[in-house]
Amino acid sequence: MKKNRATFRTIWCTVLLLLLAAGPVKAEVKAINPSKIQDIKKLLELIRLEEVVMLTAETALERFFPILKEATAQNNQAVSETVFAIVKTSTLSLVKRQISAEGGLMDRVVPLYDKHYTQGEVQKLIEFYETPLGKKVSALRPQIAKESMVVAEEWINFLKPLLVQALARSLEKEGYVIVKKPSK
Repeated sequence: MKKNRATFRTIWCTVLLLLLAAGPVKAEVKAINPSKIQDIKKLLELIRLEEVVMLTAETALERFFPILKEATAQNNQAVSETVFAIVKTSTLSLVKRQISAEGGLMDRVVPLYDKHYTQGEVQKLIEFYETPLGKKVSALRPQIAKESMVVAEEWINFLKPLLVQALARSLEKEGYVIVKKPSK
């Protein structure tokens, strides 16, 4: 039982560290017109920020769990699917609550939009996202984000050997031998 508690604590600490590491650095806070804040939050709802963030968090957890399972297996620790399900559910629940909580993601993103858009521009974006095309863009955003993650991962896997070759050639050109070639 102690082994399972230690494993559970290790999992939680790892997930927490991942979430904290991925979080933004707190931006300088300046007073923003309350009506502009309302407009920006409306825009964030229209562009489905919460849905995209939740999808990203879920995808990150799904990619992280196999690594964690492998690591715990190497330490001869048995971690059941139930424990991983609990960690996933708890983590996603916390992330979802913190998106719109005071000081949460929405409150941290509003200053970014305030910095880059005037209130008039935000209102025009809202108008766009309320049109049929805007609604379609918004509706497809989570699916496109999910598919883009797969495409990006495939592209990175495609680039890995090319990058290794290019780096090896560049380094060899400069007199560095990184990868020893087998003798014939």
